[in-house]
Amino acid sequence: MSEQSEQNKQLVDDMYAGLNKNVLGLMQQYWFEDMVWDGPAGIGTMHGLDEFENVYRKPFIHAFPDKNARDIVRIAEGDWVAGTGFQTTTWANDWLGMRAPGKTIRMRYMDFWRIEERDGERKLAENLVLIDILGVLEQAGYNVGNVLRFIGSKPPEFFDQLDMDE
Repeated sequence: MSEQSEQNKQLVDDMYAGLNKNVLGLMQQYWFEDMVWDGPAGIGTMHGLDEFENVYRKPFIHAFPDKNARDIVRIAEGDWVAGTGFQTTTWANDWLGMRAPGKTIRMRYMDFWRIEERDGERKLAENLVLIDILGVLEQAGYNVGNVLRFIGSKPPEFFDQLDMDE
């Protein structure tokens, strides 16, 4: 493996150490300000470090205050690093409109990070993220098969109406 690939993997490892502290304000040393975090359906895409921290991370840390992420596989090639693993956490507060069960869960994820060099500084510029939200629902006690059958039995407009009732 090239020295650059090893450095890129180390950057991701260092960033994880910061993420696992579960506090805001540490990511600027790893990410460019204009970074893009492209998350799964239900969460969406965050444009810029401020949006990533305040729109995504702040509610995530509130819901999962003791979260600890650990890759079980991490590979690097060129300017890309990919990893998959689990976040082990207590689901303490509501998240994405889902009630918190107050118990420990394991959240599967997969990430693809793109690293750039600008003015001699190498940082993360982009993150493509998959989170197993259905697995999270299942661990909270939902029968995911029933959830999917219910959703599949309704037209999209049905769910728009639910938003108006809140």
